[in-house]
Amino acid sequence: MSAIDSLLQTHWAIEPTWLPRLAALAQRDNGSPTVREVQPWQKRDYEHMAGPGATKLTGGHRASLVDNVAIIPVMGPIFPRANMMTEMSGATSCNMLAIDLAAAINNNSEVGAILLLVDSPGGAVTGIADFANKVAEAARIKPVMAYVQGQACSAAYWIASAASEVAVDRTAVVGSIGVVVATARQVAAGQSGYLDVEIVSTNAPNKRPDLGANEGVAEVRRTLDALERIFIADVARGRKVTASQVVEKFGKGGLMVGLEAKSAGMVDRVQTLEFTMQGLRRVAKDWITQRRVKSAR
Repeated sequence: MSAIDSLLQTHWAIEPTWLPRLAALAQRDNGSPTVREVQPWQKRDYEHMAGPGATKLTGGHRASLVDNVAIIPVMGPIFPRANMMTEMSGATSCNMLAIDLAAAINNNSEVGAILLLVDSPGGAVTGIADFANKVAEAARIKPVMAYVQGQACSAAYWIASAASEVAVDRTAVVGSIGVVVATARQVAAGQSGYLDVEIVSTNAPNKRPDLGANEGVAEVRRTLDALERIFIADVARGRKVTASQVVEKFGKGGLMVGLEAKSAGMVDRVQTLEFTMQGLRRVAKDWITQRRVKSAR
């Protein structure tokens, strides 16, 4: 299967402007303006982003350690596994994130708190629910905070909402709760004079829905709605609100900025990363101290 075919057959929880960029990458259209817009993601220096004194977290992939706080970058488009797209777009994968999270959870001598440092437009649906569950489970063991520097859209917000708390920069945007699929439909025979035709077996009419008909669109939307219900339920659980509140108050697929997001209940705090780290350092130190006291009894 080609990269573009894979992209077209994937369900996405991603900010809409990113689908054309990923399509250009899949087709290796390196001259496309949309590809040039992606390039800043490739220049991330994760230890530098973590701040002064950061060292690589033992056993982690991209995670850093600063004063007993493990900083896990959730940057760029998110894919289930590392692949050509993650390499070309400077993206991340759920597998990478799971490695970093496990390293932070299992290191009880050095890590007393975890910070998910988020700046992502979202990504593929596959693997997101599972990783969000891992974040929720981690938050029952150690303090886990998500901090949004630029954006936490769609799948990235799905992940962030599972943390114990969500803090954002005052210019950060969050939301885009919903699921989308990209597709191509041939409406006329190609220049070669041939028209591709698929014939589906009798008892599987929904295997290849006709997107030129209302019934076909409805069938595709049925699947998207089922995925969206899982997305909404997970956000509701993480934010400790009802699914109805997520639907009505969390942007209806749109984005919210800083204080607006806080007023809606999508985030807990609007503050700087520096202030966030100051608080987490104290929390992490206290967590490690208390654990040592318990171990000594």
